Amino acid sequence: MRRAFIALSLAAVSAAPAFAQEQKTWSSFDTDKGAVLGFGVPETDDTVVTFTCERGNPVVLVSSRVGSKGLKANDAAKIILTTGKVKKEFAGKGIANEESAAVDVDAGGKLADIKAVLTGGKSMTLEVKGVKLPVSLDGAADSYAQFEASCQ
Repeated sequence: MRRAFIALSLAAVSAAPAFAQEQKTWSSFDTDKGAVLGFGVPETDDTVVTFTCERGNPVVLVSSRVGSKGLKANDAAKIILTTGKVKKEFAGKGIANEESAAVDVDAGGKLADIKAVLTGGKSMTLEVKGVKLPVSLDGAADSYAQFEASCQ
């Protein structure tokens, strides 16, 4: 029994670094023209959702990278973000993702709507056609503040 416990403990410890590498977080960075705010694994292509702005433009590109079900490229689509009682819908279209062979969604939104969702609770739900995913908002408010300042 003791050997089984030790083996199980070693397996758990060895799996911990792999789990830590998969931790998704909120981050924001400036670009030449504005900023990008995203939720995903840092320094990888493993991204769930991004928000991209150009300085002075009140419309933000909202990009879901979770795939969809039953959506074709260029079809009308929407991204729905819900936090508590705050629900915002962003109209857009299906975008073919060449890397994953999925159809993702790009939509337009207002900074105020994005702020309402990202700063309104501890978690949000990201929804596109056929996919509904919970997203932690831990760290989102601070990253959003940096993003918003860079967008203006």
